[in-house]
Amino acid sequence: MEHAKHIIRAVLLIVIGLLVFVVGRHFAIPESFGMYGSYRFDSVAEFTSDAPVHGAPGACAACHDEEAETLSGGKHSTVSCEVCHGPLGAHVRDNDWFAEMPVRRSHALCALCHERLAARPKEFPQVVLSDHVADGGAEMSESVCSECHHAHNPIE
Repeated sequence: MEHAKHIIRAVLLIVIGLLVFVVGRHFAIPESFGMYGSYRFDSVAEFTSDAPVHGAPGACAACHDEEAETLSGGKHSTVSCEVCHGPLGAHVRDNDWFAEMPVRRSHALCALCHERLAARPKEFPQVVLSDHVADGGAEMSESVCSECHHAHNPIE
């Protein structure tokens, strides 16, 4: 019977540990967790209450009609301005301009879509950037793509 004390203590410790875990879990997990899947449902309302940072298609054209016209006739007409320039919310807030819009002229940005990738459709314009630059007689630099191509209409 002497050895049973150790077993009783161990079982008691396990029971206390489980009890602390269950009670702690009750207070740590929000009520809305698991209501509609394995996430905190209240987060949906929190996210929808945030001000939007991305603009609707054509939002930039309201102020930048010349660029929008160039873009509409170009190969990039289906690409949102925000892909290259960043979110509209970093430039306009409450329909008022408050900051310069960032302009990325990096060849790495162009390469995201145009670097040769076997998974892309064959008809999509793809290049091996280093070969394309060398064939054009240029040297690799941060803005090498914009030296020959206009971003809003790359054929020009």
